[in-house]
Amino acid sequence: MRGIAYARRYGDPVAMFVRRWLFRGLVAMTGSFLLVAGSALAYGLYLSASLALPAGDEHPPRLIYGAPFLLKPDLDVVSSHLIERLTRLGYQAVETAVRAPGEFRVGSGEIDIYLHEFSDFHLRPIPARLVVEQGRVARVLSIQTGDELFPAYLEPQLISGLRGASRQVREWVSYDDLSPRFLDILLAIEDRRFFSHPGIDPIAVGRAVWTNVTKGTVIQGGSTITQQLAKNLFYSPQRTFGRKLKESIAALVLEAKYRKQAILESYANEIYLGQVGSVSIYGVGEAAHRYFGKRVDTLSLEEAALLVGMIKGPNTYSPLRNAALAKQRRDVVLGRLHEQGLIDDEVWAQAVKTPVQVMPPQDTLADAPFFVDYLLRQVEEATGAPLPDGVRAYTSLDPVLQRLATQTLENELTKLETAYPALKKHPTVLQGALVAIDPKTGGILAMVGSRDYRASQFNRAVQAKRQPGSLFKPLVYLAAMEARRELHGGQPVTAATSIVDEPVTFESATGRWTPQNYDHKFHGTVSLRTALEQSLNIPAVKIAQLVGTKRILQLAEKLGIRSPLADNLSIALGTSGVSLLEMTSAFGVLAHEGVSMAPTALQAVITPEGDPAWHHTPARHQAVSPQAVYVMTSLLKGVVERGTAAKAKAMGLRGIVAGKTGTTDGYRDAWFIGYTPDVVVGAWVGFDDEEALHLTGAQAALPMWVEFVRQILPAAPRDFIMPPAVITRDIDPQSSQLATSKCPQRSAELFIEGTEPSVYCEVHGSGIWERVKRSFGFF
Repeated sequence: MRGIAYARRYGDPVAMFVRRWLFRGLVAMTGSFLLVAGSALAYGLYLSASLALPAGDEHPPRLIYGAPFLLKPDLDVVSSHLIERLTRLGYQAVETAVRAPGEFRVGSGEIDIYLHEFSDFHLRPIPARLVVEQGRVARVLSIQTGDELFPAYLEPQLISGLRGASRQVREWVSYDDLSPRFLDILLAIEDRRFFSHPGIDPIAVGRAVWTNVTKGTVIQGGSTITQQLAKNLFYSPQRTFGRKLKESIAALVLEAKYRKQAILESYANEIYLGQVGSVSIYGVGEAAHRYFGKRVDTLSLEEAALLVGMIKGPNTYSPLRNAALAKQRRDVVLGRLHEQGLIDDEVWAQAVKTPVQVMPPQDTLADAPFFVDYLLRQVEEATGAPLPDGVRAYTSLDPVLQRLATQTLENELTKLETAYPALKKHPTVLQGALVAIDPKTGGILAMVGSRDYRASQFNRAVQAKRQPGSLFKPLVYLAAMEARRELHGGQPVTAATSIVDEPVTFESATGRWTPQNYDHKFHGTVSLRTALEQSLNIPAVKIAQLVGTKRILQLAEKLGIRSPLADNLSIALGTSGVSLLEMTSAFGVLAHEGVSMAPTALQAVITPEGDPAWHHTPARHQAVSPQAVYVMTSLLKGVVERGTAAKAKAMGLRGIVAGKTGTTDGYRDAWFIGYTPDVVVGAWVGFDDEEALHLTGAQAALPMWVEFVRQILPAAPRDFIMPPAVITRDIDPQSSQLATSKCPQRSAELFIEGTEPSVYCEVHGSGIWERVKRSFGFF
C-alpha cells in the first residue's frame, strides 16, 4: 500500500527515468543540430566571402613551344619529314593553287605552302614555293613575286602548357559559345534539374541512395553539376562524409552567389577530359580541339555525346586509349538522350551505328615531358624565377625528332627484351635514354629520359650519372694529340703512333692495377687508330699515363663535363659517373670543329603582351683546335666503318657518321654516341640498380641509335670539312713511318701539320725515288 501511495504521489520511477533521459537526449540532439547548423552557417558565410569562380582571363596558362623550322635550299624532303611537319601544324593539303594561309600543295618538282602568320617571330602569311630537285629543296621562292625568299620558317609547334604545377592546356569557351545541343546533352547526363535545384538535388540524392542500397554497392552518385564544380575547384577527390558536406555547402553558396549560366560556363571549362601524352586536357573547348579538331559549337551529335560520356572516366573512356570503350560509353549517352525524348528513333539508330572517329588536329601536343622538366629547371637557373603566368616560352625542341626518339627508345628496348629474354626476368625494368643536340647551337632537339614518364619521372638523360666506359677513350687520345710536342720525349701523339698492347701493371695510391682488354687478349704493337677502333684498354691507359690525368681532366671540363672525375689512370677507361647529356654535348664539340656550345632548351620568353622578356645568348668558346678535332673525327669514322660499331651499316645506317661505343666494366652500361656535322645523338641502355646487362654498347645501345638516326639523316649527308694545317701522308702500318715503294702495305693517314713523320720506312728500306728525294733534302 505504501508503494502504491508513493507511486501515486511521485510517479513511476522507471517512467520518470525514461522521460528524464529522453529530455536530455532531445536537448543534446537539439544542441548538436544547432551546433552543426551554426557551423554550417558560419562555414557558408566564410565561403560566400572567399569562393570565386575562375574567369577566362584569370591565371592564363604558360605555353611552351618548340623551335621554328627553317625552309632552306638543300633541305631533304623525306628525311626532314616536311609533310608531317605541315600536317602537325594544321596545314591542309589542296589539289589546286594555295589561296589561304594554312594550305599546301605537293606538285611535280615543287611544294607550295601558304605560310601561317606568327607574330611572336614576325612571320607573315606568305605563299612560298619550294623547288624540289632529286628529293632536295633547290630554291625557296615567293609565289607572288618569284624572288628568293629568305628566311622562310614554319611556325613553332605547341609542346605543352602549364597552369600552376600542372601540365595542362585549355581554351576558354564562354557560355554563349556553348551550343544548345551540347548543353542539352550535358544536362541530360550530368544534371537534369540543374536549372531548378538550389545546388543540391534531393531527388537525385534519394534516387542514388535507393539504387546503391538495392544493388548492394555504390554504383550511382547524386552530385549536381554545381557540386562537381565545387569539388573540382576547391576540394580533394577523397570520398569522405566531411568532404561531401563541405562540397554541398559550397554548392549552395555558389548557387546563391552566381547565375546558373556562369556556373555552367565554369564547369564546362574546368572539367578534366583526359590526357594527350603527359599533358592534361581541361575544358570542353580544348577537348573538342584536341580530339576532333573542331570548335565545341561545331561538334556533331556523336562527338558531343562522346565528350560528355568521358566525364565519368576521362582516361577509361578516352578514344585515344580505347576506342571500343569510348564507343560503348558514347552509346550509353545516346541511349539516355533517346529515352528522354531529346532524339528520335531514326537519329538514335543512325548515331549508334556511327563509328568513333577521332581526328585530332595535326598540331597534337608533342609528348616531351622530360624535356619540359629540364626546361623548367633551366628557366629558374637562367632567370632566377619560374615562368610567370601567361608567358610563351620558345625552345629548341624539334617535335618530329622528339616523336621519333620516344618511339625508337620504346621499340628498341622491347626488341632487346625479345632477343635477350633474361633482360625481362630482371627485378627492375630495362631502361634507356636518348638525346639529340644541334652541335652548331647547343640546342636540345629531342630528349627521352625513360621508356615511360608516367611510371618514372627520373630523367636518365640528365640526372643519372653512369660510368661511360670506353666512350671516354676519345677524350684521352684527343688530349694527347692536343699536347703536340709538349709530352715527355718531344714526340707528338698522332693517329699513327705505335702503342704496344701487352700485359702491364701500374702503381697507384690504392695499390697495383693491371688493366685488361675486353677480350682478355693482347694484340702486340698497334696504331692509335687501331686501338681506338677496336676499343683496346691497355693502349688507352698507356696514353693516359703519357699525357697525364691533369690534361685529360682539363680537356673534359673544356668540353662541358661538370661531373667530378677521378684523378687517376682509371679515368682512361671511363670509371667516373657522367650524364648522357654531358657526354653527348662533349661529342658535339667534335662535330662543331672544336667549338663548345653549352646545351640549352630555352631560346626565348615572350610576355602575354608580345614583348620579349628573355632571350638566350649562346656561350661559346674554342675548346679544342679544329685540327685535332678533325683527326679525332677521322678516327671515330673508322670506329663505325671498321671498328666496334661496324655492324651499323648492316642495320641500315647510311652516310658519313663518326661515333664511339661505350661498355663499362661488368657490362652494366651500354652507350653509343655518334655525330654528323648537323646533329649529335647519344643513347644509353641499362638497369637502374646498375646490375649487369651482359651486353656491349654495340649490342644494346647502337641498334637504338641507328634506328633513330637513319630516320633523320638525308640520303647523302655532307662530310666534315677539313680545316687548314691538316695534311695527309702515306705511311707504312708496321713502322708508322713514311711509306716507300718497298713497303708491302701503305695507308693514308691524317696529321696535324708539324706532327707528321719525317723519316721514310726503316723496316723495309728506302726505294730509289725516296733516296733521290733525300739526297736533295726532301723527305
